[in-house]
Amino acid sequence: MKALIFNSGIGKRMGELTSHTHKSMIKLLNGETLFERQIRILQECGIKEFVITTGPFEHQLIEITKKEAYKDLIFHFVHNDLYDKTNYIYSFYLAKDFLNDDFLTLHGDLVFNKKLVETILENKFPSIGLINKNLPLPEKDFKARVINNRIVEVGINIFDENCFTFQPLYKLSQKDFKVWINSVVDFIENKNIFDVYAENAFNEVSSNMNINVMSYDGFYINEIDNLDDYEKVSKEIEAMDYKEQEILYGFENIRNIIGKYNIKKPFVVIAPFLKNGWVTQKLEEFLEPIYFSDFKANPIYEDCVKGLELFKKNNCDSIISIGGGSAIDTAKSIKLFLPLDSNDNFLKQNHKYINLKHICIPTTAGTGSESTRYSVIYFEGNKQSLTDDMLIPEVAILEKKFLETLSLEQKKATIFDALCHSIESMWSINSNTQSIEYAEKAIKLILPNIQRYLDGELEDLQVIFDAANLAGKAINISQTTAAHALSYKLTSLYNIPHGKAVALLLPSVMQKLIEKKSVILDSKKVKHIEIIFEKLSILFNVDSISNAMRYLSKIINDVFDNSLIKIDDNQMKILCESVNMTRLKNFPVALNENDIYDIYSSIRVKI
Repeated sequence: MKALIFNSGIGKRMGELTSHTHKSMIKLLNGETLFERQIRILQECGIKEFVITTGPFEHQLIEITKKEAYKDLIFHFVHNDLYDKTNYIYSFYLAKDFLNDDFLTLHGDLVFNKKLVETILENKFPSIGLINKNLPLPEKDFKARVINNRIVEVGINIFDENCFTFQPLYKLSQKDFKVWINSVVDFIENKNIFDVYAENAFNEVSSNMNINVMSYDGFYINEIDNLDDYEKVSKEIEAMDYKEQEILYGFENIRNIIGKYNIKKPFVVIAPFLKNGWVTQKLEEFLEPIYFSDFKANPIYEDCVKGLELFKKNNCDSIISIGGGSAIDTAKSIKLFLPLDSNDNFLKQNHKYINLKHICIPTTAGTGSESTRYSVIYFEGNKQSLTDDMLIPEVAILEKKFLETLSLEQKKATIFDALCHSIESMWSINSNTQSIEYAEKAIKLILPNIQRYLDGELEDLQVIFDAANLAGKAINISQTTAAHALSYKLTSLYNIPHGKAVALLLPSVMQKLIEKKSVILDSKKVKHIEIIFEKLSILFNVDSISNAMRYLSKIINDVFDNSLIKIDDNQMKILCESVNMTRLKNFPVALNENDIYDIYSSIRVKI
């Protein structure tokens, strides 16, 4: 299977964006160009050879294909000198001598998700076109006429009952493709028609082809035709891409993933205590990894710079992180810094897209960091929260064997971190249907299994990994709120594990939300909180949110024996002044100084 990409258009409806740049070279919000996105996805789906028609700014496309990432691919460029006077049927005609195989054909302004392409290639029919029966017929875009599950006509001005919304990404067998090509040749050489869609030629011979339909409902595909499309599609595809992270169970999957992405020299960011264990032995059976373990428990900026320099020195081609939050955050930060200018502080620079795979193998089940767009490092003693969709690892491998080695205190902190993530995510002002669904699933897995997990009686440890991962996916959308905002200084001042610190504060934070709900003026926000309160009550199997809060408090007190902390007045002042205001803004109600003091006081033994 090869790919034919029509990239000979002018893109005049994109305004200034395409005055000096090819339309497919405009960047999406993540910094990736349309052209490179298409090549990346198709390459990852097994496409190795490309035929690309060109018009203006051909040199920009050719230059991109010289990148190291594409060294194993074959590109054929077919230039259309008449790009400003012809439609893409003429570019199709010019490329005819290269089109002697099964092909995916697509337009250069199409944005789609990887799962769609995978599903197209897996489809049992040799030739297919994409329709969506659940969308209204567009006025000015392609529709397809479907009879007996076959496409018999594609056009703009067809609106009958058997016509459906259509997207011009085809999978074509060599036999069907040849029929279409011959019709294109007839249009150009015999009919002297240059200014119509290639689908006009398709329509004349469709009865001799067998193009079955596949629904793209539930997938993502859209064209960028104008500036409004550009803004809309850029935002939509970010959310879709996040959902496509590959979650695998069992470390043995690492070999297949390495092969799938053609990884030769991975940079392995690994917790120091794991460096000479069974994990590295397994890796070295088929790889020569470059290891990096020179980072602190709370990674600092300088650790990441050291790692970046080692990565570049050894010309690594990917990142594998193995460990807890420290290893994962270090790996994420290194990836984020790699494409930036090493002569300037990386934290001061705008992020740039880099096509580099990060395979994450967490060894604890708590933060869900393997599925979030966040990384935390420290610079000159101050916490730096890095955020970018590019930080979400492409692959997460969950190996439950790691959970067997955790200490009881680690288990306590991590399982409650996951539970707190889930609860906070539900009432966050940024929550949506998807994040709430993730959080509910996580809570349903955690609550009945906490004690069995801590007692070592839970046979299926995968349940805990799944719960933490779901909680991570929830906060990736919603972010955390007040309990986390108040927890950070508590952790650093008293050396309390993060998960424990958040858990101790959460019941009082929940109580404040219950108390202050009545003063909220925004009716939509009140309704949201009421719905969440009802959901939490059901999840905790109680009849009210107040009883849910009491039940949560009892669980926490039972697990953490020393739930009260000795805090003097000066430390209390430091705690109250240290609150992370960004996280506090995600909380549905405003907390004043007295509220914050009350929350800390709930876990305080005054000295």
